[in-house]
Amino acid sequence: MSITPTEPKKISPLAKWVAAGMSAFFFAFGVFIIVTEHYYGYTSKYGGAEVSADGSDAIVLGVATIILGLTPMALWAKSGTAAGFWAGSCMILGVILFLAPFYIH
Repeated sequence: MSITPTEPKKISPLAKWVAAGMSAFFFAFGVFIIVTEHYYGYTSKYGGAEVSADGSDAIVLGVATIILGLTPMALWAKSGTAAGFWAGSCMILGVILFLAPFYIH
């Protein structure tokens, strides 16, 4: 009995384009945060958004949002190793940047 290598399953083009759309949304949201210098947190049930950060803290959180938003682009990678490196790098750097404003002050 011989073991035959199996073909890796291809990721559907629809999933890749949905991932690209998600990344584009988070990129635009991060740019919005950077331009307005306000990071809006949760919305309460009574209406209105709570501002969680202003100024330089918001800029750092905007960059973190952009980097975390690039994580789904790992679906476009040619190999599993490259996809894992891309996703892992984006997640680690994004989480570090999200936590940075809390440790700076």
